Amino acid sequence: MDNPSPDISIIITTYNVERYIERAIESVLTQQGVTLEVIVVDDCSTDNTWQIICQNSDKRIKRKKLESNGGPSIARNAAIAMAAGKWLAILDGDDAFLPSRLARCLALADTKQADIVVDNLLIHREYDQKQSLMFPEKSLAAIGKLDLPTFLLEKVSGTNYVLGYLKPIFLHSFLQKHNIVYNTELKVGEDYIFLAEALANGAVCAVEPSAGYRYTVRVGSISHRLSLTDIERILETDKKFSDKYRLDEASVKAQKKRRHNFKKEYYFLMQVNALKQRNILEFLRVVCLYPPAAALLSRLVSAIYKKYTTRQGNKK
Repeated sequence: MDNPSPDISIIITTYNVERYIERAIESVLTQQGVTLEVIVVDDCSTDNTWQIICQNSDKRIKRKKLESNGGPSIARNAAIAMAAGKWLAILDGDDAFLPSRLARCLALADTKQADIVVDNLLIHREYDQKQSLMFPEKSLAAIGKLDLPTFLLEKVSGTNYVLGYLKPIFLHSFLQKHNIVYNTELKVGEDYIFLAEALANGAVCAVEPSAGYRYTVRVGSISHRLSLTDIERILETDKKFSDKYRLDEASVKAQKKRRHNFKKEYYFLMQVNALKQRNILEFLRVVCLYPPAAALLSRLVSAIYKKYTTRQGNKK
């Protein structure tokens, strides 16, 4: 008799995370109250990540090493193709699950008859070992069920983080029914559009305000700034998304606001590049192309000036 399918398949894709991958896998294997499998796809790491993955003999682990580095979307699609669980959960190789996360989320899914469950994240900063919630619990509790316009706006009161950081748990059959896969053209923002597609297809998304996912801020890491190419791909993907789905009025407004924010970031980067090259004429040309972006530059100049004056004051 064949073994029954596990409750949940945990998808871990890895690239050069030798310091973290053992912790990530163990945080899954020690989950209680659910049956599970762990699918680890290594995106052609150049360190010892793959060797460490292979050292774990737990029979619940499935492994695959890609022949070439293709990015997170390709690796995740490969892992999902191997999954047998009723539910799917994504875990980055340098992060970890908190105890009882999976059982708590699946219980909420059953109560709310949900296709997706999202929960809070616990931020762990390696450089000072401090921890804090990514989102205020009251703010997430107020959402209740996450709908598409709320997600497209991404903003959550009381935090600088956006809802794109969420690490959802998906009903596998829902993704299969609607043919939802990771966009392999994206290197940044692939998680965002994946969840947006599910919500646009009518998924019910329950929200758990407490934290179940540990998000690691590595030592020496800096905030990722999108490149011009990144933004171009995001804007192109967003346009395809808007063309594909008949969005309600609230979602259309949210999408327009999102597009405006990315265009500001795009032209702001062009302004910065022109200034770095000391090309004033190009800078002025870009300012005229999209004047709202100048507000971002003024904020940057103000922040630099404030930092400089603070330093000067401390020297006195």
